[in-house]
Amino acid sequence: MAIETFTWRTQIQDGMEGSFTQRVRVTVFGDGFKQVTGDGINPESQTWPISMSGREKELIPALNFLRQHAVKAFIWTPPYGGTGLYRVAADSIRASPIGCEVMTIKATFEQA
Repeated sequence: MAIETFTWRTQIQDGMEGSFTQRVRVTVFGDGFKQVTGDGINPESQTWPISMSGREKELIPALNFLRQHAVKAFIWTPPYGGTGLYRVAADSIRASPIGCEVMTIKATFEQA
């Protein structure tokens, strides 16, 4: 089965920021010297909150995509980074009806 790609446009809102988490291993020696190294072959992971607003008929497929990818990875290109594998963070999907067949979807993507 092929890996799907997230192709919907997302919106940037005030307060939305990506997180870059570094996994490191630290060894402290008796003389105070500290040695730090990356943990694993991919020591950095990213998370990005996303938001989409628009007509329900256009966003329902996006909502279904998000609901299917909480455990299954997909391809996405974040701001400031290259294309990678992401999944939707558990319990992060929010859908809000605005009215007149318009809705907002919010979720958080985490690097897989």
